[in-house]
Amino acid sequence: MPSLQTARRIANAKTNNAKTLGQIYKEESDFLMEETWDNSIASKTCYIYDHFHDDFFIDEHGITRSLAEGMTYENTNKTKIDAKFIIKSYQSMDKDQVEYYLMFRPSQPVRFNEGDDLYYYETDFRKRYSATFPIGLWVDLPDDRGVYHKWLICRNEPANQFPKYLILPANYELMWVEKNNEKRIKRRMWCVLRQQMSYTSGVYVDRVFGHTDNQNKLILPMNSITEKFWYTDDDSKNMRVIVSALMENPTVWKITKCESASPLGLQKLTLYTNFFNEHTDYVNLETGEMYANYFDSEIAPTDPSTPTTPPSSITARISASTSTIKVGGSYKNLTVNLFNDSNEDITTEYADTTFTWTCSVDNEDWTDKVIWRAGTEYNQKKVKFPNDSSVIGKILSVKCKIVKDDLSIESEILPLELTE
Repeated sequence: MPSLQTARRIANAKTNNAKTLGQIYKEESDFLMEETWDNSIASKTCYIYDHFHDDFFIDEHGITRSLAEGMTYENTNKTKIDAKFIIKSYQSMDKDQVEYYLMFRPSQPVRFNEGDDLYYYETDFRKRYSATFPIGLWVDLPDDRGVYHKWLICRNEPANQFPKYLILPANYELMWVEKNNEKRIKRRMWCVLRQQMSYTSGVYVDRVFGHTDNQNKLILPMNSITEKFWYTDDDSKNMRVIVSALMENPTVWKITKCESASPLGLQKLTLYTNFFNEHTDYVNLETGEMYANYFDSEIAPTDPSTPTTPPSSITARISASTSTIKVGGSYKNLTVNLFNDSNEDITTEYADTTFTWTCSVDNEDWTDKVIWRAGTEYNQKKVKFPNDSSVIGKILSVKCKIVKDDLSIESEILPLELTE
């Protein structure tokens, strides 16, 4: 048996970076997984992104939206990533959506440097919310027919080899009214609707009153928009949302709990049954919009993602990849298109005309304060907002004036929320 002095000398001896058998086996396993990756039936080409790097489009009602299925990627803000889709079970005891898992290539980085496509995770998720990659990100997965669907990455499952991540499908587009001082902003975002585990009869009766007793849970990615959900100790003043099929009298819920730390990177909302109020709540069966507390103020709600239609036979609409722009961030690409009375795109007829871009914040002209650059096409422009934190949370209103043969066409206003 060696002496204590000899044992200490052996323990402190340099190993010249020698590896244990476990480390060698892990490297060999990673190598085999990489080499056989494309041969697996579970391997898929996916796209990963946060809410602000989603691909938005303007629907037939002029509302800016994103898709939960059937996406295409000819021109996308999302980042391509290789993953395996793993089905852990096909049934659930609580009758809720079963859990699925995602696994990345062993060589997939989980931390990013400036210049990487996913560098925004370091600043927007890890630094701000102490989240762990890839919690809080959306991922588009193709099914067996090649149709892509939106999923939310909700939790990591640590392992010595090949860690996995729990994912749940986006199954409801939530719409709500955000209060920001005197402003009220219409919001909409895809989320995961889950059943709250409860075996009640649906009716609660105490010594005096009886009322419905149903619960639900919503899971959204944590970001500068969803962090503004709230509830109070006064149950009658809690924030209300509509979670329902589209109908004249939809089901309304009040938020009774917000969970932002289990895990970090997600916003979990617990909802409790409330009642539809035809005097304050808004439903539009044609556009599919449903907002609780829409009419509870004299201030008309504004929507930074919804342009308004000018009274003209020819309309001009500005589009952007997202409805936000970062203060002191990179350039935002803007595109203006023109449409006739039949909603046919006639932009090419204005290729030789003059396009003049302007912008404002709170009715103050900011055209000369922002930085403009020419776009790739004649109807495109790039704009960069200076590093002025005093305007964070406000709306940058962008307009474009098109002049042809002494005929002037004013575009719809594109509202972009100023974020940090």
